[in-house]
Amino acid sequence: MRLVSHLLAGDIPGTSRTLTAHVWGAEGARPKVYLQAGLHADEMPGMIVAQHLMDRLDRAEAEGRITGEIWVVPVANPIGLGQWIAHKPQGRHEIESLQNFNRGFPDLAALAGDRIAGFLTGSEEKNLASIRKAFAQVLADLPRQTDIADLRLTLMDWSHDADHVLDLHCDHEAILHFYASPLRPGDTATLARSIGAELVLEQEVSGGNAFDEALTAPWAALRRRFGADHPIPAGCFSATVEYRGQGDVADDMAAEDAARLMVFLGAVGALAGEPAPAFPEAPVLPLGAAGEVFAPQGGIVLWRVVPGDTVDTGDVLAEVLDPVTRRRLPVPATTSGVVFRIELWRSCLRGQSLAHVAGQEILRVGHLLSD
Repeated sequence: MRLVSHLLAGDIPGTSRTLTAHVWGAEGARPKVYLQAGLHADEMPGMIVAQHLMDRLDRAEAEGRITGEIWVVPVANPIGLGQWIAHKPQGRHEIESLQNFNRGFPDLAALAGDRIAGFLTGSEEKNLASIRKAFAQVLADLPRQTDIADLRLTLMDWSHDADHVLDLHCDHEAILHFYASPLRPGDTATLARSIGAELVLEQEVSGGNAFDEALTAPWAALRRRFGADHPIPAGCFSATVEYRGQGDVADDMAAEDAARLMVFLGAVGALAGEPAPAFPEAPVLPLGAAGEVFAPQGGIVLWRVVPGDTVDTGDVLAEVLDPVTRRRLPVPATTSGVVFRIELWRSCLRGQSLAHVAGQEILRVGHLLSD
């Protein structure tokens, strides 16, 4: 194993932070698999899974079973990890700018499209290499005027040429699910069957240019632009894996999740000697069909369901109690399907998002990700 580090110099004098990647396998070996945890730095489940995964990769390396190149960034956001207010972590948004750390990654297709136009050929393999080279060049040219810009560009530097990318997150309270592009359904099924996902939410463009989408959407955009004359592959499979909820932090659970990630690494050819994926295929539903429900008034949320429950349209998911007037108002489901996430806090503001139900009917278009 080797370490790759990058210094975030600090936006004010006397401050700096370091991004560190742990890398197993020969440099340049394929497939390259990149995993990171803690981009939303107040989410701990992915970070503890990464710890157990690194232990397993150390043992696999000692046994000579690393066949690809595997990158693990256990703390992808040291900026957010250090943000606390009143003894509560604030790792989702940068405090100074209020930018979501997992939004606003560069649009590689827009930046590199003109650059690659003259280099495409009739060979998909050569085009893959040319596009990855162009991605590296435009990333190198972009300014790093702030630490958050430097953070985003460094994570893209490390991952833009990967064959498979997993961004490990969690929700408030949720089932194990992940978000993926529809471009490589075989890999989507392999990941779901490896890690035991209960749900997959698919969307080519969700809005906001989150990290995982910034690595997959460019290939689709370049295929639309050049695919009639040149073969453009879906050069990267990337997914945001939601390791259940904020409170699901335990060694035994994380160790099992790490073992399942090893199965995925074996299935894609980065490891030898791992068992085949054994879980059943998860339902794959469009992200735009995830029905969102909102608080009808401020007050106390009294849940009638838990993540994983199946509901019908109109079923009461919760009641919101106004403790002053004693009025209770229902929160009905807007679609039929599976409740896959609910809010952590039991207090709410009027109009606040409270839960999502994964259904079949498209309900939303445009920007589909919460901020």
